[in-house]
Amino acid sequence: MNFDDFSDAELIEAYVGGDVSAFQVLESRYRKQLFAWLVSSLSSRSDAEDIYQDIWLKIIKSSESFKNVSFKAWMWKIARNRVIDFRRKKRPDLLLDRSVNDDGLTMVERIKSKDVGPAHRVESDEITQRVMQIVDQLPEIQRDVFLMRVQSHMTFSQIAETLSIPLNTALGRMHDAMKKVKKQLMEVI
Repeated sequence: MNFDDFSDAELIEAYVGGDVSAFQVLESRYRKQLFAWLVSSLSSRSDAEDIYQDIWLKIIKSSESFKNVSFKAWMWKIARNRVIDFRRKKRPDLLLDRSVNDDGLTMVERIKSKDVGPAHRVESDEITQRVMQIVDQLPEIQRDVFLMRVQSHMTFSQIAETLSIPLNTALGRMHDAMKKVKKQLMEVI
């Protein structure tokens, strides 16, 4: 059966009904986005792989109790809670130089791969490193919103739903994060 046109809720329903291929389609829809967010949040590809598996196992175990709500928000809530649990056990180094993008390259690799002169490349590397340091220093509540927006391309409504906060709070946290990043960058540049 071709599940490509099915909604997330329909895929969960088909999976609960016994069709494993429906679950595979669902997982593939969110693979890149979720994994990229995990890698940037945890700073370790190996930890991200473990947490990624844990998230999908939790979804499998909870699929029968899934109510027809936004699957994406439900999945992100599970992911965020799993990351919080992991952080409580082990404080990771959050670095965007380990962030995977659609092309599979880190920010630093992407900058280096462009056809630019050595002087520009050095300047870009320094700015990228500074941005990574600034993001690492953001309070967790701002960093989470920032990474969900920048890395996972989530809408502010999705972020608010995932974090169980009002929309204006999500917008405010992003505004505060951007203000801090810009201010600190201006001090360096």
